[in-house]
Amino acid sequence: MRALIIENDQSCRELLEHTFAQQGIVTDSGDSIASARAYADSVYYDLICVNQALSDGPGEDFIAYCNQHDNHRDTPVLLLTENLSLEAGDLPVRVSGVIHELNRHQIGDQIVHFIEMHLDPVFFEGRILFVEDDEKTASDILEHLKETGYQVSHFSKAEDAAEEFDTVTVYGSHAEAYDLAITGVHLEGEMTGDDLVTRIRSYHDGRGFIPIMVMTNDKDDRRRIALYRAGVNDFLPKPVLHEELLARIGNLITNKRLLDKVHDIRRELYALATIDRLTGCYNRHALMEFSEKFISSARRHRYPVSMLVIDLDHFKAVNDNHGHAVGDQVLEAMGALLNRNFREGDLVTRYGGEEFVVLMTHCCGEDALRKAEKIRGGIQELKPGDLEITASIGVTSIEVGSSSDFEAMFYAGDEGVYAAKKSGRNQVVFVAQDRSS
Repeated sequence: MRALIIENDQSCRELLEHTFAQQGIVTDSGDSIASARAYADSVYYDLICVNQALSDGPGEDFIAYCNQHDNHRDTPVLLLTENLSLEAGDLPVRVSGVIHELNRHQIGDQIVHFIEMHLDPVFFEGRILFVEDDEKTASDILEHLKETGYQVSHFSKAEDAAEEFDTVTVYGSHAEAYDLAITGVHLEGEMTGDDLVTRIRSYHDGRGFIPIMVMTNDKDDRRRIALYRAGVNDFLPKPVLHEELLARIGNLITNKRLLDKVHDIRRELYALATIDRLTGCYNRHALMEFSEKFISSARRHRYPVSMLVIDLDHFKAVNDNHGHAVGDQVLEAMGALLNRNFREGDLVTRYGGEEFVVLMTHCCGEDALRKAEKIRGGIQELKPGDLEITASIGVTSIEVGSSSDFEAMFYAGDEGVYAAKKSGRNQVVFVAQDRSS
């Protein structure tokens, strides 16, 4: 994408250039109407940003030029102004937005918000599940939706739409996820629009939270209230006004995508807080947070839990003799080995340095020993960076009926590691715990 910046103040111009660069947008810049016209005549821009007060005249003069220009009559234009009461509707020219120069930080924030809402394709594209059994109405709406850039899956029966929705298991910001469901109320087949709404809202993952719009000519207020309570977000009266349809769809999908972004950021922050980036394992903080719940659940539901404490042998020598880059390669390979060898319900963590801790659910001591031996052999076969790597592993278990806790488990597992190293390393040692400890 490319933007044109016309701004008198050099420091503000540099701020705008930096803001656009952070959004991946290439910029050209000038400080006068003359330079702006020269750029507009030779380059196509996705966005134009103009100050109201330029060295050779008002910014509105250049905006009027753009409004009539073959290449830029539809290009979004932002006007920067010190007039805090000025709004887009007050201007004699057509602009997409007004940026009030409150302070430099807020200018950047306003620019980024505009880019996200008006230029990011995530907010004007989307997948729509569309259910309508009237052929003429459906054909007319499909034509307008596809012209706007939406991907639409159309069904005349709610049963078929529900089956399609079942098969699309992704949700949120995933490219294949549905962003909106539009349905009539009275449909051919046994399922009604009400039934489809209930079906969608029954999903407990992110699919159950997509916005739903109902098209109806039913004027019964009680029916509408019941549908709102069932989870409908919006109603569109029939016959459908196309401009209203597109505006309502745009609002629903934009809000949905904004929430998707919030959830994505939350997941990223959660991963940063709980996942070790080098190995892909959980980190020590996550182990401390989850371990007691892990063990409490086992005690409550009466199943065994086992722990492996894994310590790489002579790892300091790897860093000292081959460098930390090779040491990181060893740890990365170690994390990959552990992550692919344990079940989803197990807790695989990098405790710190070259030490790893694994909590295994529904796993007795005998099974844990077998698993530990398999892991020990796998580590020996890794040879990351052509290095011979081994590990000492301590194993312990909380059997059904034991009152032991995480601290006691870890102490026992650490004892096993110490005994394995004392006996020559590259070994597995089991340390039992008192059932009533």
